Amino acid sequence: CRYTDATDLLFKARTEVNEILAMHDQPGPDNKLNKKQHANMQNILNTLDTLCERMCSRLVESLRRKNEALKHAGKRERSDPLSLMAPMVSPCCLGDDTIPLHLLVKLGKTQEAATAYAARRSLLLLESLHERPISGTGNVDLVIYAAQLSQSFFSCLAGAVEGFLDLFLVEVNGKDDSLEDTTSLLSAASRHVPPGALASIVLWCDSELSKFSSAFSGTRILGNLALSPPPRQDIVQSKVRMVGFEDDASQTNKERNSAIEVAAQCVGQAFQYASENLDSIGLPLTPRLAEYLRNRLKGCEAEVAKLLDEKWHHITFEWEIYADPADAPMDERRTIRNRS
Repeated sequence: CRYTDATDLLFKARTEVNEILAMHDQPGPDNKLNKKQHANMQNILNTLDTLCERMCSRLVESLRRKNEALKHAGKRERSDPLSLMAPMVSPCCLGDDTIPLHLLVKLGKTQEAATAYAARRSLLLLESLHERPISGTGNVDLVIYAAQLSQSFFSCLAGAVEGFLDLFLVEVNGKDDSLEDTTSLLSAASRHVPPGALASIVLWCDSELSKFSSAFSGTRILGNLALSPPPRQDIVQSKVRMVGFEDDASQTNKERNSAIEVAAQCVGQAFQYASENLDSIGLPLTPRLAEYLRNRLKGCEAEVAKLLDEKWHHITFEWEIYADPADAPMDERRTIRNRS
């Protein structure tokens, strides 16, 4: 890469000029520069800084244009109905931005590197959200698709965070780190990551988690389930029950209970894969995921929380607490009043 050679020459020239200026500052008549020579050295440093800024601007612009092109190409491919008939590997999976990102980090533009890195990985995560399901359309297949979607997304997100840390390993350590843990935000390597760049990546992870929650709660998973509670007039109205007779309200209640059971299994799959992939890299976002999913469960979060595994109780215990007793079902409302 021509930018790699230019960066090496730039650092070499800057080192030589700084050595000359350092010798000038030392006592002794032999190392002193006259005014013209000193001014020339300062002009060379300013020229090198200008070239460095120009190089960084071109690298950032090149990455931005490539990411925009991949974004539009992905939209065209997803809108093409024939794209579902043939397997396809997205060009977002290619690591063709590794060298420019390393150069930006080497030149001290860590914030720009973090922004460009996050933009490309957002496209990759978007591809994982549009991955074709390996199952059908039934309730059992919906749980399988939830596991597939969660595993694909969170493994990709964890790999993105690990790749971000890799950008700073060579420049900081300068030695063999194969025996050290460098894939976690709690490792020694993450201490050398600039706080601004690290904060940008963490906030980016939170925004991507929100996108996953929207897709998970949309037409892909939870949107296919009848989770909304029945209208209050349907609850108040009652019919005389007869042996062998099942009214519409009872049938609707059975369908809703079945949907809640499937939703609990799907949410459990999301929690499981989020914990397995993100906790190992020092980024426990499962409680944050629970907050996002709670707002999209259409008021049935209490029923879902009761069906989840006990190991998730520490992040879902608030789901069973009603802020207003009027929002609770009739039987649970009596329990709340008796407790008070």
